[in-house]
Amino acid sequence: MAKARRDTLTGDLLSWEPPKVEARYEETRVRAATLRGKVCRVVTEAMDKDGRSRDEIAGELSAYLREPISADTTYQWTSEANENRNIPGYALIGLAEILNAPEILNELLANSGFVVVDRKYIPLIEREIAIEQRERMDRFIAASDAEWKTRK
Repeated sequence: MAKARRDTLTGDLLSWEPPKVEARYEETRVRAATLRGKVCRVVTEAMDKDGRSRDEIAGELSAYLREPISADTTYQWTSEANENRNIPGYALIGLAEILNAPEILNELLANSGFVVVDRKYIPLIEREIAIEQRERMDRFIAASDAEWKTRK
């Protein structure tokens, strides 16, 4: 009896995973005891993952922020031992922008209840909010109708 050929065109439904909406780094790479330490590790991970040199990143960030940023400054930002040279918030946002790395912001927001998502999802989020509001209004109308009918 001939062996049945395996279907290679149909995907394995059990191995499917939903796409990730929230961009995050591998937890073990950015884990730290303090938020300050986590900022350092997240910035390090973002720059390492980008692949460009610190000089290139510093140059692009300087142009973006319109102020001088040196490669040495980026090393200071990533040093957990250097408590006096933390990355300023506006530079962190600029870094996320030039590296195209929303993971930076999501990692730092992880315990806040907020998330950074791609703008393309805004219409879907707004749609879901509108559906929830409509459902609340429908429940209110139904309750009002029921109360009205009992008073007749």
